[in-house]
Amino acid sequence: MSYVNAPIHDLLIRIKNAYMARKTTVEGVVFSKFKINVLDLLKEYNFIKDYKIIEDGAKKTITISLKVVKDPVNDIPEVKFYSKPSRPWYVGYKELHSVAGGKGIGIISTNQGLLPVHVAKQKKLWGELIAEIY
Repeated sequence: MSYVNAPIHDLLIRIKNAYMARKTTVEGVVFSKFKINVLDLLKEYNFIKDYKIIEDGAKKTITISLKVVKDPVNDIPEVKFYSKPSRPWYVGYKELHSVAGGKGIGIISTNQGLLPVHVAKQKKLWGELIAEIY
């Protein structure tokens, strides 16, 4: 197993690549609570169908079920990263904007947990902008 320096980047790129390859599952994703929070947001906003946590002894992995790609232009998500392990990207609530005219979500890590950008803007919260998916 290789060491991944940016696990959330790895998770989102694996999902995007699986959609591009017209796969229906992503298997073998290493478990973390932060990834589960990101997957909950993606599931809530219909970017993925579902996910399962698989335990094999002390080791946990995640299997992600994806939607079927019918229209490649609209069904394959685009991912834009802001924060990197070497440089976190902090934004105030006044700097937050809608993603792709409301069709996408931005993921921001606040003191109240991971939130979509539009919810953080309503609550007037600032934090680390992780990525935008649209």
